[in-house]
Amino acid sequence: MTDTKKLETFGVIDPGTNILLEVVRAPSAIDAVRRLETSMRGADYVAARDYAQGGEESLNGTDPVYLVYALDDSGLDAEGLARDDAGLVRESADEVGVFVSSPKAVS
Repeated sequence: MTDTKKLETFGVIDPGTNILLEVVRAPSAIDAVRRLETSMRGADYVAARDYAQGGEESLNGTDPVYLVYALDDSGLDAEGLARDDAGLVRESADEVGVFVSSPKAVS
């Protein structure tokens, strides 16, 4: 028997522009950020990155940062959300956290 994770629906927001970048179904928030960057930048880019949950201080860094919100049980129509709905997502959904995409350390 295989262990399957339940997919959840996440809204990924660029905090700098306050734009809803994508609504993603994924097993975790970090997977949602990986899927977003795969679609935006490609698999090679993602393979060279590390992903971690950061804090508010991460918003001041130089690496790409994303705000991730849980859309399940938020009352929002995830399929009907558009880029300009970031404010609505921030008001209505629970924040999962701040996630950072940084280059992998070269050994």
